[in-house]
Amino acid sequence: MLHNSARPLRTLTLLSALALAPVVQASEVVTSIKPLQLITAALTEGVTSPEVLLPAEGSPHHYALKPSDMRKLTDAKVVIWVGPGLEQFMVRPLARTDAEIVTLRPDLEAHLHQEAEPSDHDHHDEHEHEHENHVADDHAEEHHDHGAGNDPHIWLDPMNGLEIAQQLLPALQQALPQHSVQLQQNYEAFASALKQKERAIAEELAPYGDAGFFVFHDAYSGFVEHYGLKQLGYFTVDPARKPGARHLAEIRQQLEAAKAVCVFSEPQFTSAVVDAIISGLPVAQGELDPLARSINVSAEGYLDYLQSLSDSFRSCLAKKAD
Repeated sequence: MLHNSARPLRTLTLLSALALAPVVQASEVVTSIKPLQLITAALTEGVTSPEVLLPAEGSPHHYALKPSDMRKLTDAKVVIWVGPGLEQFMVRPLARTDAEIVTLRPDLEAHLHQEAEPSDHDHHDEHEHEHENHVADDHAEEHHDHGAGNDPHIWLDPMNGLEIAQQLLPALQQALPQHSVQLQQNYEAFASALKQKERAIAEELAPYGDAGFFVFHDAYSGFVEHYGLKQLGYFTVDPARKPGARHLAEIRQQLEAAKAVCVFSEPQFTSAVVDAIISGLPVAQGELDPLARSINVSAEGYLDYLQSLSDSFRSCLAKKAD
């Protein structure tokens, strides 16, 4: 009898807990990656909290959406992404949502980060196969230089950040008309703060324009060119691809010739390759994060992210080789 009489009590307790649990509402605004979430959060401060699809450990070049991600897309009023040149994982899923889709760079080609086609010869020995991979990687490095105009990492140029906000504002006002005035005010505050931050960073980085450096991932041309920094090259186009042996040898030669004072790695990927290349050389090592993984989402998040990049560049470039 005790066992049977306890069942209704446990059921009642469960129902009570469910009734008291907060109702999770679908986000009205969803972004593909965190830097876009940071810009959007500045515009939607006090209105709504944008969600992001790509997790901190993910790569926009190779991510696959989960069922929970698809629910975010189908429930959203506005979905924001760069375009097929960056988030290829978004292309097909976007066809299944009725949300207003804001594509920031529809002109970028979708094949920028596609993997090389496999070789027709599958039976080479291990050494030959490794050699082929190195050659293929070197070939990819030579023919996929983004340049600022073709670089899909558009948020790294602060003036692009302002243009992104300009593109987002009308879409957000249309989707959330009852908050149109607040969204406009938020945009104006963001634009003013961003211009001030841009000027401050320009002054901070001005002394380091002649300090050469290498980056791990070809992602920073917008920031580098905007502030007149001296990037000598990069280890890889796609951080999921191992740099080719010839390419690494060229970087090592330039480092030995004291052309660079710093080499930057990234938090998501192992720095073992970078460590090996700079071993025994008087070269400083820094870290840059193209996806703002450690930045808190807030109205000031994008400004904080730009400042973190400036801090990383200054701390490493200041360490002149002996």
